[in-house]
Amino acid sequence: MQELAVLASRAITTQREFTAVADNIANATTQGFRKLEMEFRESVSKPANHATASYVEDRALHISQKQGVMETTGNPLDMAISGEGFFAIDVNGSRQYTRRGQFVVNPEGTLTTPEGYTVLGSAGEPVQIPAGATSLKLAQDGTLSTDAGQFSRIGVFSFAAADMGRLQRAGATAFVATQGAAPVVVEAPLLKQGYLEGSNVNAVEEMTNMQMVSRAYESSIRLMKGLEDLESRAIRELTPQ
Repeated sequence: MQELAVLASRAITTQREFTAVADNIANATTQGFRKLEMEFRESVSKPANHATASYVEDRALHISQKQGVMETTGNPLDMAISGEGFFAIDVNGSRQYTRRGQFVVNPEGTLTTPEGYTVLGSAGEPVQIPAGATSLKLAQDGTLSTDAGQFSRIGVFSFAAADMGRLQRAGATAFVATQGAAPVVVEAPLLKQGYLEGSNVNAVEEMTNMQMVSRAYESSIRLMKGLEDLESRAIRELTPQ
């Protein structure tokens, strides 16, 4: 039945949206988390000898660019991006992009994430803190300096709008570029030292979305069950005894 196919497409779509919303809620307090938003489109089908049917499809998952809340930490190694862009980190030879700016200095003097992944500079090089450096200062454009002068610049990278959809999650707070997505250096970033960016998820809003998606899914399943029962009854009544 064509009606059953339409309802099935709606149920599948809402199930995927439910998964995305649940992930957003689970990371409502994760620093640097970027929520995912689904984009829908209508797909119209008109098979021979049948009425036109309208199906719903989830076209893509988009990374929300809404700014998260800036949280003061006072730690000079904590950094937050105000506006566009991502920090770049080297994860076992693979470059990933993140908004989480919680960094530390390892025994070799390299700036890393708490997990030990190297933070990259604007030229893609590891950021190396000078031995014995004190009074680390971060300028708004990402330039790092000590009392002895400037020594590096934190890399902030962005992507064209068409490439944003080619970023895939790598854990809760990082992304990898796929399908030829090309990062570009943000020439005039706005960085804040001693801050971390919180999740950009509005927990109350997402809980409301969860309720709406749950109701939509349950409605689709209920209607599908009703159509199946109707079809079964029609078959029984039309089948000669």
